[in-house]
Amino acid sequence: MFYWTYNLVLTTFLSRSTGKIPMECKVEKNKSFCSCSYSSCPRQGICCDCVQYHLGKRQVPGCFFPADAEKTYDRSFEHFARLVTEKKV
Repeated sequence: MFYWTYNLVLTTFLSRSTGKIPMECKVEKNKSFCSCSYSSCPRQGICCDCVQYHLGKRQVPGCFFPADAEKTYDRSFEHFARLVTEKKV
């Protein structure tokens, strides 16, 4: 998961800094492993938009959380840090 997360953050940074998406978005492939339980989210499968949206709210995307924690919709940095400290992530 760390490698995938690192690539996602790097891609988001590159697209922000250059204004260009460095690779083609694979929406359907991304949707196949998107674990977000917010079914009406318009960003499902568009990971760079999801990361950008959540970072702007001081949050981490739902796919970074274990299923039980993701379903609480508490995606704050603090909640994520607690889970990391507790070795649940």
